[in-house]
Amino acid sequence: MGLLDKNMIDYYDSDHQVKVPKQDWMEKHLEKEYWEKGTQSRKSKQQWFKVNIDILMKRMRQNNTDTHILQWMHGCEGETQPDGSMKFVQ
Repeated sequence: MGLLDKNMIDYYDSDHQVKVPKQDWMEKHLEKEYWEKGTQSRKSKQQWFKVNIDILMKRMRQNNTDTHILQWMHGCEGETQPDGSMKFVQ
């Protein structure tokens, strides 16, 4: 899922393999190409997660009877400057 200022802005529906907007402004103002590229990116991440969960399960001698979760988080943080601009923090 995509978050902006702690609000969900999109998510990837792994059953239908499509990136879905969760904010009206995104659906209205972003072109179809944005969603197509986002869908392709999320599909490749889904494949990466599946491969790595399988590897981890084998290494940890786990089986498919339990639920296994692999989370990945990335992003950035900004700081508003006195002139109203944003400064990259991390």
